[in-house]
Parts: sequence; structure tokens; C-alpha cells
Amino acid sequence: MRICLLFFALCLLFTACVPENYTFDKDKKGDGTVKIDLRNKVTQRLYDFRDNRQTDSLLRYLNHPEPTLRYLSALSFASWRDSAAVESLATLLSDPVEEVRIAAAFSLGQIGSPKAEKPLVAAFDGNDSLSQHQRFNAVVLEAIGKCGSATSLRQIASVKTYQPSDTLLLEGQCRAILRFGLRKMVDSVATNRMVQYVADEHMPNPARLVAAYYLARTEKVAPDSAQAVQIAVALVRTRDANIRMALARALGKSATQPAFAMLSKVINTETDWRVKCNIINALAKFDYDTVRALVVPKITDENPHVSRTAAEFFIENGRPQDGDYYWRIANSNPALHWQSRVALYRASNRWLPSRDKPESKDFINFRLREMLQESTNPYERAASLFGLAEWGRQYHLIYNQGMKDPSPVVKSAAAEALAGIAKRKDFYGIFGESAKVVRRELYYYFRNIIASGDPGMIASGADGLRAEALNYNTLRDSARLTDFYTTLQGLKLPRDLEAAEALKKTIAYFEGKPEPKLEIPPHDHPIDWVLISSILPETRALIQTKKGEITLLFFPEWAPGTVADFMANANAGRYNGRTFHRVVPGFVAQGACPRGDGTGAPDYTLRTEIGLAWYDAPGYAGIASIEPRSDTEGVQFFFTQAPTPWLDGGYTIFGKVEKGMDVVDKLQVGDVIDRVVIQ
Repeated sequence: MRICLLFFALCLLFTACVPENYTFDKDKKGDGTVKIDLRNKVTQRLYDFRDNRQTDSLLRYLNHPEPTLRYLSALSFASWRDSAAVESLATLLSDPVEEVRIAAAFSLGQIGSPKAEKPLVAAFDGNDSLSQHQRFNAVVLEAIGKCGSATSLRQIASVKTYQPSDTLLLEGQCRAILRFGLRKMVDSVATNRMVQYVADEHMPNPARLVAAYYLARTEKVAPDSAQAVQIAVALVRTRDANIRMALARALGKSATQPAFAMLSKVINTETDWRVKCNIINALAKFDYDTVRALVVPKITDENPHVSRTAAEFFIENGRPQDGDYYWRIANSNPALHWQSRVALYRASNRWLPSRDKPESKDFINFRLREMLQESTNPYERAASLFGLAEWGRQYHLIYNQGMKDPSPVVKSAAAEALAGIAKRKDFYGIFGESAKVVRRELYYYFRNIIASGDPGMIASGADGLRAEALNYNTLRDSARLTDFYTTLQGLKLPRDLEAAEALKKTIAYFEGKPEPKLEIPPHDHPIDWVLISSILPETRALIQTKKGEITLLFFPEWAPGTVADFMANANAGRYNGRTFHRVVPGFVAQGACPRGDGTGAPDYTLRTEIGLAWYDAPGYAGIASIEPRSDTEGVQFFFTQAPTPWLDGGYTIFGKVEKGMDVVDKLQVGDVIDRVVIQ
């Protein structure tokens, strides 16, 4: 253990600053271990310091004699970026208590300052011959991946000495390389190492899982033919479906013959619906005619997620020659879920040339208008609007429907659909000689949407005014911003924060100013310690839906503010009747939006709460926010349907599904939360 005079000086300074009434427990002496008691007043005070982002108050505890307080104060800095804490946290990398060292290393990585790289590299215990400190070393490796340089990436990737029994070290190495990749830092040695690990069946699954997601999620990585062969073999030999999901996505990035050969083979033998969805999406880069024959049969798959994914595949990857084919698939399969049906109509509307088969174009838009008028499901009506928007000439109908429809879901969809029309790269090609007129009409539509005061519509309508190709800031009356400022002042913060931020960007655009940064409202929602203190080991949340029940286990030590807020909302019945408004097959099911459109929020915000928890399996419960670690969390929660390591450290984890994962996998857009009960 390295100790310097500076460390002793800091200890004396910080210990002297601790108020006398902040002793941890006068009746019990610390035994050198971390023991978190959420009923303890001093513990609660430290969480409150974190909640209020009180750096100075937390720094005073980094050298407290009680290890639990050092641990809590160190881990607090994982929830927000504050480079002022780097130097003090670095001293804890040599703390005698390993849990404290782990918290310090984790937080240094979360802060992401380049200044943290050197102390983290120095703290790695290379002499751990008995493997007593693998967990610490693993956290250090991942932390370096969040803040380190290309030199560190090459050094970490070059390590070949880890054995399959070194589970934590291997996972730490892979997490470090993934973190570098998510920062768009790649190295051929690192990529080869990840391919080697996923191909080696003797490697522990946690490491292979992270390696597979590195290959799948890193933008600058596209496996070559030789690497694709190894990944393809791993795909058929790996039993863990969570790993297969990422391997399928990685093969899709390869766009090589070996990759296609394996994907085209396993699409008909794969049994896990999530892997099927990933295989379908992975086929996008390959020959269309061959791929079509593979994907079309999946439209009638018994699993609605697979069916929807297959139908939506042709929205982005269709061809004009098949524009007439997509809607005919929908018509010949009356049992299709409405999401698949609308997706096929939308694909036809996008790809079918109006000049070649005007009667088909008319039929598609007739069917979409019919669904819009007849459906009692607001999500189906919203989807119909997006289908109509594929033929931009429907903009009048879309606007009128949005302004008159009683559902916020449809209102927001209309504004988003209009913004999509305005942003189309082929805008002038679609409208031809009438493009100037349409441009002007959309401009006034967007202004009316902003004047409506509806926050969901404003969020998308303001975005539409910034459509790059339409250059709305050149219009003579674009300097008339009084009504924008009036609307901005009428929005209620923090409830309408998303709309306010979008409108601020648009105002800055018209005023010729730089885009403003996200402005976080003052924190006004403290942790309810009475509720947290009432939690027992057997406390659970029971989420009741028509699809079945979901039992949720809480993580109050990681996210007490979020857990307390969830419990309070459940006890007050605020979740009852709300919907799952966003379901991305094989990713998340998100719900509880007060408006039902994804833009709703309470009249307060929660703090981002990051603990030593990772989205490394399906079933984690997280809280949505405007940006990662932005302290803009509200009441919208989500369940993961697969590992999502790219969310790690950015989004609060407040619990995990204990029972009912099969129910989570069945959830569809519009499914209702009947009731949430705290047991």
C-alpha cells in the first residue's frame, strides 16, 4: 500500500472538518467492513448530500474513520460528473478496505476525467497472484476504459495471461475495451481479442457477453471475413441467448459472405424470439432479393415481436419494385397484429411510386385513413399517422387530426410526423413545383403547434422548424419570436422540460445563436426516508397487467430516491391505468408516462442514482431521462428484455424483475398497467 505525506495531510484536514454530531455510531466501533443501514441518520445524510450534489460536504467524508462513510461518499460521485473530486478519490485507491477502493475506482471512471487515468493505472494490482482482488482490478479496468487514452487501450487489449478461471479479470478487460469502443476509440488488437473471446467456449460467459456487445455496438467495428467465420461458429455453438443476440448483430455489421451464410441458416432454426429479431435486423446489409425470401415468412411468426420486426424491416430496407407487395401481405393475413399491419402499409407508402400504380397508392392511404378514423386505440391511430406521413402530401390531414384528436398520443405523433416530412432529404423531390408552398404551410403549422401549448406537440413541432433543408430562418417573418417566448413562459417546469428545451433550441436557431445546453431545474424532491425505512427484506412491488403479473425487487441501497418515489406513486395509485407506450423488441418495455406519449413527467425531477449495478441481464428496472446522467428522471420506468451494457452508468437501476419476466416479454405498445401494489 502506497502512502504519502499528502495523503496524511488530507486525512488530517478532512477529518478535522467533520462536525462532531456526524459520528457514525457511538455505541459500536467500526470493524473495517462496509455495512449500509438505510435507517441510520448519518447514512441518510450522506445520501442526501449525493441527492443535492453537495461535493464539498461529500469530500469531507472521504477520509472518515468509518469505512461505510468513506464508501458511501466515494460512490456518490458515480452519479454525476465532477472533476473536482478526482484528486481526493484517487487517494482512496489505496484504502485498506477493498469495498472503498472499488467505490473510488468506479466513481473515477464515471467522472471520466483524463486526470483519473494515471492513478487508476497505478492502482491496478498486478501482483495479485492469489486472485484476492480480482473484483477491484476488474472495476479499475472498466474505469480506465471510461477515461483512458489509446495507449491504455492497447495495453489492456494486449494482455494474454488471463485464464478462463479469472472470470472477473476477463470481464473487466472486456468491459474496458467496450467502454473505449463506446467512446469511439478502437484498436485492431482489441477487436481481435474480443473475437477470440467470443469464439472460445472455455471463456466465462460474462466476459463473452461483454465481448459480443463490443462487436455489436461499437460503431467503428465491422468484422472482416475471417472474424465473421469465428463469430458465426460462436453463434451456433453458444447456448446463452443473450450472447447470441449480440453475435447476430455483430454479423450484420460484417456484411461478408460468411456472415450472411450463417444468418440465413439460423434464422429458420433459432428458438429465442429476441435472437430472431436481431437476426432479422442484421440482414439489412445483404442482397435484398435473397433477404426478402428469408424475412417475409417471419411476418406471420406467432410471436408478435418477431412479426413486427419483420414487417418494420421493409420500412427501412424495402425496394420500389416491392411497394405493391407489402400491403398485399397485410391484406392476405387478417390475423396480423395491428403494429405489423400498419408497418406493412407504411412500407408500401414509402416505397411505392405514385406514378406507376396510383390505384395502389390510393388504396394504401385509404386504409390508413380508415384506421385513423375507426380505431379506438390511440397508439394505432398514431401509427397510422406515421404511415400517412410516408407520402408527404398527406400533411394537411395529419395536422388537422393532431389538432382535433383528444389523445395526447395522437397529438404528439402528428407533430412528430410533420417534423419527419419537413426533415426528409427528398422533400423537394416529393413536392416538386409545390415545394415552396408546402414549405410555407408547414412553417405556419409548426408555429400553430407551438402556440397550442401542448408540450408533446411542442417538443416535435419545435424540432420541425429546425429542418436543415428548409432553412426556415430565411423566411421574412421568422424573426417574429414573441409567440415562442410566450409559449416558453407558459410551460410548467420541470413537468414540460422536454418541450422547453426543444423550444429553446429553436429560438436559438432563429436568433443565430449556439444551441443551448440542457438546463437542469433546481432539485426539489428529497428522498422520503420514512418510506425507505419501511422496506423489509420481503418488500416487493406487484405490477398487474392483462398479460399477467410482474414482481419487482427493489435496490434501495443503489437508488433510494427512485425507490421511494416509485413506492409513493404506487401507494397513491398514480400508475393505475397508465400504459406501456414504448416497446422495442429485444430491448425495453417502457411505461407509466402521464400523457401516454413518452413526453409526460411529474412536477418534479429525480436525481440520477448510479450504484455498483450493471444492465448485464434481462429484467432490470430503470428510469428514463432526457439524457444519460442528466438528473431529469421522472416517473417513466422501463424493463430491459436483454442485457443492455451501453446503458450502464448512465441510467438509474432501481430494481429487477424477480418473477414475471415472461410477462415483460409479452408486453406490447398500449398495454395497460392495471395496478401497482407494494407488498
